[in-house]
Amino acid sequence: MSWFVKVDGRVYGPYTGAQMRAFVTEGRIAGHSIVSQSREDGWENASDVAQFKAWLDEARRTPGTKRAAPTDARTANFVVIATLSDDSRAGFEAALKDFGDAENISTGVWLLRAPATAATLRNELSHLLAREDKLIVVDASRDRTAWFNFGRETDQRIRELWGRPQ
Repeated sequence: MSWFVKVDGRVYGPYTGAQMRAFVTEGRIAGHSIVSQSREDGWENASDVAQFKAWLDEARRTPGTKRAAPTDARTANFVVIATLSDDSRAGFEAALKDFGDAENISTGVWLLRAPATAATLRNELSHLLAREDKLIVVDASRDRTAWFNFGRETDQRIRELWGRPQ
């Protein structure tokens, strides 16, 4: 069975079910991602497809349980910035605190000290975001960043700015 993903009007794929499940686990496919088994039609939100709904539910962690740190992760300091819908906020904040010591310092801005990487935080937290929510994670200890749901143009600008030599 093949799957396709539509992002900003562009169609990607075909992908196998195993690849799509991995994309969900990695946070590259969220509930609002547009998927289909056909390149031409049948597009719907991943959360409306039974198989994806099961994978998304599996990928979500229950707030209140400390997450196991990756074996190769060192504790680092992060700045987490998110634009969240009212529906996403409580689950996002609970999950963020599950990673480590989190402090909300302003609307949509948290300081976090956790044994993780920026990419891991982005991948885990992106499952909790709604269609219009945005997320950027800055690893202040390692000079790394990861982001989600900014669109192609902003994505490119972030890559260019972050990659400039000092």
